[in-house]
Amino acid sequence: MLAVCLEEFFRTGVLGEISLGMSRESVSSLLGSPDLWGPSNAKNVETATIWKYGDIEFYFSRADQLFQIFSDDFEIPTGGKTLHIDPWVIHDKMPAEELKAGLDAAEIPYFLCDVPALPGVIEIITVGNVRAMCRIEREPDDEFQELGLRSFCLRE
Repeated sequence: MLAVCLEEFFRTGVLGEISLGMSRESVSSLLGSPDLWGPSNAKNVETATIWKYGDIEFYFSRADQLFQIFSDDFEIPTGGKTLHIDPWVIHDKMPAEELKAGLDAAEIPYFLCDVPALPGVIEIITVGNVRAMCRIEREPDDEFQELGLRSFCLRE
């Protein structure tokens, strides 16, 4: 089992021993077979572009290189059977201000960006190039949108 801490991931852009550019074989040697894989038209796990361990998705290029680590479906992030995650302060729908306070307390530099295609959403981008998407305003016509952290991602 590989133990990782999301505080270090947000700081460095490295998830334990896993970093962008790693081969599929290297990820497999650290984590074993994924809990789920896809997309649904993938013929087998060896050619699937997405491997999912708990709440964490790993995306591979056609050249079998890791190009993205992503999560958007979590309450408190977990890593399945082979990836033990210390979630640090991260939880679903945490307010952007709470995430910024956690980053400040851990002395992790970051900056904010608007997301023009998604009104009411900001991106908090850390020094490790991890991008956290947070909804800070509801759309006027959508009373069901929830505010707060929606996803986090590291990509090339």
